[in-house]
Amino acid sequence: MIRDNIKIPALIKTGANLKIQHNILFTKKPQYSINGGLTIIQASWRNRFALTFCFLLLFVSTAALALPSGTDAFEPVVYLNCNEGSGMVALDSSGHGSAGTLHNVSRVESGVCGGALIFDRPGNYASIPYRSTNHPENGISVSTWFFVDSFGRQDLISTCHNGGYCLGFGDGNDLWWTVHVPGEGAVSVNVQHEGINPWRWHHVAGVYDGKSSKIYLDGVLRNQVNASGPVVYESPNYVMLGAHAGSYNTPDPVCPNYLYGGLDEVRIYDRAIPYSQIMDDRFRCPQVSSAPPENIRLANPFETSCNDPSGQLALGPGESVLRTLEFDHAEMTGTWDVRMQPGSTLVVNAYDQYSQVNPDAWYVEIRDETGRIDRSIAFANTNNAPVDGVIASGNATVTLSYFDGTGRFPATVSVRFTAIAPPPPPPLPPEPFLNPIIVIYSASWATLIALILVILWLHQLRVKRREMRAAEKAAETKKD
Repeated sequence: MIRDNIKIPALIKTGANLKIQHNILFTKKPQYSINGGLTIIQASWRNRFALTFCFLLLFVSTAALALPSGTDAFEPVVYLNCNEGSGMVALDSSGHGSAGTLHNVSRVESGVCGGALIFDRPGNYASIPYRSTNHPENGISVSTWFFVDSFGRQDLISTCHNGGYCLGFGDGNDLWWTVHVPGEGAVSVNVQHEGINPWRWHHVAGVYDGKSSKIYLDGVLRNQVNASGPVVYESPNYVMLGAHAGSYNTPDPVCPNYLYGGLDEVRIYDRAIPYSQIMDDRFRCPQVSSAPPENIRLANPFETSCNDPSGQLALGPGESVLRTLEFDHAEMTGTWDVRMQPGSTLVVNAYDQYSQVNPDAWYVEIRDETGRIDRSIAFANTNNAPVDGVIASGNATVTLSYFDGTGRFPATVSVRFTAIAPPPPPPLPPEPFLNPIIVIYSASWATLIALILVILWLHQLRVKRREMRAAEKAAETKKD
């Protein structure tokens, strides 16, 4: 077909035999026919629109097919590919300004997807400044490649500080994904460490969509629990890589949980990503579950005592303290010496920290110098009554031990100690004869009647004495 912009005189000059006839489809427009099979049609505006739409649809479809996988709407708000090669900054390729500052962190060029970060000494971590994008509330997804040498307590990615989200090893030496939501506190879901190979790269992803929390390992859904509500944060703290988050820009000073291993391809999304995106992130790089370089030497992990099962406390009136205790086996016993004002009431509450996945029950007892005051079992997922009692001397001993449960150790329990001030002493009773009115109003009817009779008797006696004195004076006057 040739458009109507071709000049008829030009065709005539070429010597072509031309005849003009009317097209029955377009009665008002002539159709030009040229010998040799060439037809020139002046198209209507409807045909032009249809042709333009078809070409536009074909262009858009071709462009969409040409896009690489993963370039849909699920873009991370933090993306550290760790490919800088050197320097103390891990750049953020997401464009949201969440670059990470490295603290004693090493680099290698042969990670999973290019370079990688190696956490090989005490006190090493990377910190990402607070942004509203890396502290999302309505949904959160975190994914990374990692390797560890052992399964001790250590964090991969964390904003957890009485709130937030974190990904790391904890109870039972398992890998946990934790989010904090209103009413439920910390909601945790795990991958058992038996399914993780030490000194091998693994891909992990944690996803929370406001309805459930899920954890994936190497592209496989390993566990999930129901949860609801937004993610809550106590403070606008930094995102920590390789350490447990603190209240601001450094790791938790009490329990830093430093990582001894490596991280690569760190991504944080401000929404719950679908399984297809998790698979895209996992298979974006050619190496899968490969070993880290053999020349890496990790230092021995810090022996921390931040979760000791035993200790001492001094509580003031009305003061409340929360402690997290870690037990390595079922035979361990935690003992806490608690001092407070004599006569105070001590209240002890115990909460199993991973009650939804690894529910454990705990034995709690309070004693003083006279013996046992109170004891109870704190069951998981139950609103347990606290253990309490009045401590006359002000010195109490609280004993905690593992009672029953899944038996995956180390196991942790959160314990809250609260001191309630003793009641004020009762007021001294008033002295009754300082105010006769009080005596009258507080006396019984029998007492009032008795008082009245006594008063009348005294009055009559007084009158008789007066009369006797008057008679004696009259008799002496007569004698004179």
